[in-house]
Amino acid sequence: MEDDAPVIYGLEFQARALTPQIAETDAIRFLVGTQSLKYDNQIHIIDFDDENNIINKNVLIHQAGEIWHISASPADKGVLATCYNKTSDSKVMTCAAVWRMPKELESGSHESPDDSSSNTQTLELLCHLDNTAHGNMACVIWEPMGDGKKLISLADNHLLLWDLQESSSNAVLSNSAALEGKGQLKFTSGRWSPHHNCTQVATANDSAIRGWDTRSMRTKEPLQDSIIATYEEHEDSVYAVEWSSADPWLFASLSYDGRLVINRVPRALKYHILL
Repeated sequence: MEDDAPVIYGLEFQARALTPQIAETDAIRFLVGTQSLKYDNQIHIIDFDDENNIINKNVLIHQAGEIWHISASPADKGVLATCYNKTSDSKVMTCAAVWRMPKELESGSHESPDDSSSNTQTLELLCHLDNTAHGNMACVIWEPMGDGKKLISLADNHLLLWDLQESSSNAVLSNSAALEGKGQLKFTSGRWSPHHNCTQVATANDSAIRGWDTRSMRTKEPLQDSIIATYEEHEDSVYAVEWSSADPWLFASLSYDGRLVINRVPRALKYHILL
């Protein structure tokens, strides 16, 4: 019987980066990226067993730096992108890269979160998204219904459209647009809509939401949103909330203290929507 109670998983490091494994539509799987200044950062592959309310995990080493954002390819289970801190000439920059996880981990894990003997593995670097001329990367978002070859990165006040080539080993900047207005405007996050032939992108900066048309790279009228419900299992700031790609009624949230909470839409609301 389905249980509405949340399931909680704790990471040993602070974290704010969370994504579902988009290309996996059978299993409930999330990826979590950590933020540690002292130790190698990690990506936790989290599998949720919905029937038994159990979490299983695997851990990948992300040696490039603190992970500020993570996103998964919609077409390839093993490919993901991260935004991370990098220090160069005493200056800290937030960079972005595309990675591949080991083949044997693409379909998840059956290890318990308490299994401290599990072996950690590393990611294979596929390519960097060059932000030298555009500033700090805020996030990388993939074309939702595509073949995993198009993505957008938000860097300071720039929206950059990339094409991945040669098995994702090279990224070519195909188009760009700039956020214009008073003050030092910077993007903070964005989402690529799976509707309207994937031509619409929504971005956030400060308290403003803007819509962009990827065909013209121009803004559209501001989007509207509203609060439906609140959840209060976290004790620290929540930096990410993502829906499962396998179960439309299940989502995960991540707070800075490393607490991952898996919740379901209440059954009453679910059946009200369905019936």
